[in-house]
Amino acid sequence: MSKFSVVSADSHVVEPADLWLENIDPAFRDRAPKVVRDDKGEDVFFCDGVRLLSPAGMSTAGRSADDVDRTLDSIYPGAYDPHARVADMARDGVEAEVLYPSITMRIFAVDDAQLANACFRAYNTWIAGFCSASPDRYKAVGVIELEDMEGALAEVHRVHKLGLSGLMITLTSDDPTLYSDTRFEPFWAAAEALGMPVSLHLVTDKKPLKFDMTTETISAVDAMRSLANMVFSGLFLRFPRLKVISAENDAGWAGYFVEKMDYLFQEPRRNVLRDFAIKGKGMLPSDYIKRNVAFTFIYDRSGVEARHWFGVENLMWSSDYPHNASTWPNSQATLDYLFDGVEESERQLMVAGNAERMYGWD
Repeated sequence: MSKFSVVSADSHVVEPADLWLENIDPAFRDRAPKVVRDDKGEDVFFCDGVRLLSPAGMSTAGRSADDVDRTLDSIYPGAYDPHARVADMARDGVEAEVLYPSITMRIFAVDDAQLANACFRAYNTWIAGFCSASPDRYKAVGVIELEDMEGALAEVHRVHKLGLSGLMITLTSDDPTLYSDTRFEPFWAAAEALGMPVSLHLVTDKKPLKFDMTTETISAVDAMRSLANMVFSGLFLRFPRLKVISAENDAGWAGYFVEKMDYLFQEPRRNVLRDFAIKGKGMLPSDYIKRNVAFTFIYDRSGVEARHWFGVENLMWSSDYPHNASTWPNSQATLDYLFDGVEESERQLMVAGNAERMYGWD
């Protein structure tokens, strides 16, 4: 029995302008993310010369495309104030949320791993305080930079003590084999031991962002590559209790994804010619996906219809508030569309129960 009727498994805060100035280690304060108004009148965060994101651009849910105000004044108070947020959630019929950052996601593009880790520590401290205002409603993921493994492990244990419920790492990098080797083993071991799911969220790339219709249409390719690397390299064979979340990459593609992996895995000629860690270990690639991987989605009827290919217990709906892809404030109508004809017990898993179990509400 679910505790809540509706949980968003992937919503966002928008970091206030003074977050890093207030919370970052003093040694990094001069290089901390700060807001600059550009020549177009838009307030934008910069960090160490890297343009991150516009905070106002991260707070456009429910707004008309004609609303072009991109200053700090246009941000919904609920995006940064945990008390104001409650009213926005109630308007949308959402009772609890898993919280991800906005600006912080682009700090993965900062080259200096120690600076990035300092920025992430500051954010993690701030979001823990945010959640403490209503711990029964909010769960948050801590952000981790894996290139500094010693710092990463220290931060994993610190955010666990702070009460955060998950971890987020980069979705992709310039290395097409990312997550297929063993250099991150200490991190996976810590996440598994602490029971903290690890998220691969859209827009956490180390590479520069590109926004166009084609790129956005095929954005799930990055998630497919990282997950396939994890499966075939034996990550889930070595860490059977590890949970990985594909966040905001939707899920309709995952039906084909597991079917294709299983086909390749079982095709005799490829088995002769290729060697891979899970070969002959008794489980199909789809078995690892069903056991170890979950997917969040916003507006993806195809994912709902394909749920039995990769497990109805692995799908978690999200509102994405307050981003531009968000279904807020009309999420109830969206849910009725997404789950039309779906058995009530399965709907409840996807809109609440799975997230409750994953993040410890149950």
